[in-house]
Amino acid sequence: MNSLMRRPQTMMDVYRILPEGTPLQLINNRFYMSPSPNYQHFDVLDSIVDALKSETKNQKNGRIFFAPVDVFLGTKTAVQPDIFFVAKERISIIKEDGVHGAPDLIVEVLSPGNKNADLVKKKSVYEKSGVKEYFVVEPSDKTVISFYLVDGKYAEQKKQKGKLVSKMFKKTFVF
Repeated sequence: MNSLMRRPQTMMDVYRILPEGTPLQLINNRFYMSPSPNYQHFDVLDSIVDALKSETKNQKNGRIFFAPVDVFLGTKTAVQPDIFFVAKERISIIKEDGVHGAPDLIVEVLSPGNKNADLVKKKSVYEKSGVKEYFVVEPSDKTVISFYLVDGKYAEQKKQKGKLVSKMFKKTFVF
């Protein structure tokens, strides 16, 4: 039977039948909706994507993605991180419908309406899923909060301005 003809049984089933481009994420079996980001958000995101893509191309170490791409973390969570990296040795988690498993690195750029989702809900999910490096950027002043996974828990680092320090890339990205 066609998936559109059977009744959805789970929140993930509902998520999968939404129209493409619906600004919605599923976090711990709850839907979260957010409007399109503002120019400042996009400008910071664009700078970071350019820097990470350039370095990934030089190192040939994996793939950089940016929203909207679905990242499925178990059966109750489907998120669309602003930017994420999947290492070459884990490229098999990339499927036709999105990424199935934790990316190695995630960058979320804050918007006024998503701070709690990025700093609390998503951070917890990313930590439990095994995302090795998680960066949260405040676009208004380019402050970066960095989290590195150590023994299954995030260790928060000193805030930086306009700098994303990646242990994975062994590089500091200035934006």
